Formats: sequence, structure tokens, C-alpha cells
Amino acid sequence: MDDERLVFLSTSSHGDGVRQQIEKVLEQRSKTFDAILRQAPTIADALSLLSDGVGDLVAMSPLDWNQHQNENIAIVGLLSRREPTWVLVSDDKPEYLVKNARIVCHHPLLQRQMLRLRQDLDLVTKSEVELEHEHDSREEIEGLEALRQNGTIDGYVVKRSQYNLLSEKTRRHTLGLHKGSPERSHFVPPPLNGFTLIVGRVGFPKQRVEHILDPSAEFAYRIESALLESVPSDLVDLTGIHVEQRGVGTILREAKKNNDDWTMSAMIDTEKKVRQSGTRVEMRIETLSVDGKVSACAEQIGPIEKHRIAMVNLLQEWGSVLTTLTSEHQATNRRVRNMPDEFHEDRPAMMRIHSDESE
Repeated sequence: MDDERLVFLSTSSHGDGVRQQIEKVLEQRSKTFDAILRQAPTIADALSLLSDGVGDLVAMSPLDWNQHQNENIAIVGLLSRREPTWVLVSDDKPEYLVKNARIVCHHPLLQRQMLRLRQDLDLVTKSEVELEHEHDSREEIEGLEALRQNGTIDGYVVKRSQYNLLSEKTRRHTLGLHKGSPERSHFVPPPLNGFTLIVGRVGFPKQRVEHILDPSAEFAYRIESALLESVPSDLVDLTGIHVEQRGVGTILREAKKNNDDWTMSAMIDTEKKVRQSGTRVEMRIETLSVDGKVSACAEQIGPIEKHRIAMVNLLQEWGSVLTTLTSEHQATNRRVRNMPDEFHEDRPAMMRIHSDESE
């Protein structure tokens, strides 16, 4: 029966934002949607209850899905994407922190992005400040905040969803994409951040929950997942990926503000009309060197219906840049006119990706 109460399952809050989001969505829809949320100790327990028919749907993170997916369950859809960027919790913006500020930052990609912004930062891990709580937990964030309050550290970098677990809110600074501010250092987030997946038994009728699902979030999730599968395993933790749908007007306003003639000419014809109306999909990928000084990045913006071509082009461009930056420059006998002598000499690779590579 369509009016039968649906039972959603989730675990307690783990700093991934899933529990808070499904709780909020069901509460907002409570007058028009007969559904109840029940808590299971773990995702494995929730899926066991789902299999036994005790629950209908499980809310989980992409990480949970990757660890627990099987042939009996399927992704029904996704809730609206939460802000995927991470935050720096500190008294000052990252640009204004004291010299050699001590910052706890455990994610390799974010470490390198922070170094790109400030080479003088003293980036440390949780173990270096003797903090050994469960990853992404409430206890971990409260412990980090206590260290900041007593002056042991100057700040810490965490997911926005984990920051939301703090019992007392304090200043946070978004480590954002800053597309409209080219002068600010940008932070392409680790892939698949901010997604809440709704999982059910194979064959669950999607139309029963369609009104709480977000097709654009599902679209972004599918593309980011596909891009991530193409990233070599040793680069996964060092690579940021972000996909989103954007309106033509927003893109053009940004391009105009940033004097981005390439984007303007690609989207507007000689008669100053938009070449093709409709929403665009924007894809970004970047991998940084150990010291954060060199970045292999690529970006594609195009019509949604051509997203597969854009994905292929993005990966080819990124791979080509990465190969060029990580390859040694061989000496050449052929002289190129108007180029200095050092151009023809042996040179080491511009980009060192792993810390155990030779300088």
C-alpha cells in the first residue's frame, strides 16, 4: 500500500552529516509523509534489518556504501547535497594566522592545499598532539576544540559536518572553491563529500520517496564516483574532485567579473547571445605536489547531455598535465630560437607527488 508507513534506518551521528540530514528531512516532511526514523548500532546492523524486512530504507554515506554494497541492495536516490567543502576552525582567517601557526590537519589533500596557501604553517596530525578519538566523532572534535582553547594548537581542519557536532559553536572559515575570487587560494574538496545516499532492497519503488530526493545530487554523485574510479589508487587521497550543475547566468557573471574571455567567448556568440541555454555541468579535478607549490588541475564546463564527453576530456587533460609535470626534462641538441640556454639542459621534474621520491 502506498500510504503504508516507511521505516528509515540510520546510525548515530558519526561526523559525516548523514544522521542529521535524514532526521531534518523527515521532520520537515512529517505532515505530508508517513515515515519514521529508527537507529541501528552500525550500518551492517541497519542493512541486516533491511534484509529482514524490519526497515525499508537506509540512509548512509558514500564511504558506507563502498564498504557494504551487495547484490541485494541498490541506491534509490540521494538527498540534496550538503556543502562539500571543509572548514578551518581558528580565531583568524587562514591568510591572517600568526606565522608558523600550528594546525591539526589529517587529510593529505587538505594538508597540501593549506601549504599552497601558507608555506610557513606547522601542520600536525592528531597523533602528534596525542589525540586518539574515533575518526570524525563528536569526541574528536571536542578534543580538538579543547586543544585550540588551551593554546596547544592555533586551529584545525575538519569536514563541515563534523564541525556541526560541536556543542558550542566557534569561528570557522570555509576552505572554499572561491570561483569568484581568483586571488584567493581555492580548495577543491576530496571527492564524494556532502552526499547522503538512500539505499533500499533491489526493486524498491523510487516514486514512494521521490519527493525527498534530489536528481542533481544523484547526477553529481554518479559523475564524481566515475571520475574517482579513474584515479590511480596512490593518488586518491591527494586528489580533489568536484562536480555541480550551474546556471548559465551564474557562470557568465563570474567570467565577466574575472575577465575570463575564454569562457565568455565559448558561451556567447558574435551576436552576444548565449550559444545554448540550459544548465551546465562543471567538473574540476586537481592533484597537488608534496609541498603544495605545484598543482595538476583541469576543468570542464558543458551541457549536461554531453557530460560523458566532458568527463573523458577532463581526465585526459588532467592526466596529460600530471605526466608533463612529473616527468624529467631531457637535454636537447635542437636549439629553439629565442629560448635561454637552460631551456635545452637537463631539468628534474617540476612536481614531486610522494614524499619518498627523490628531490
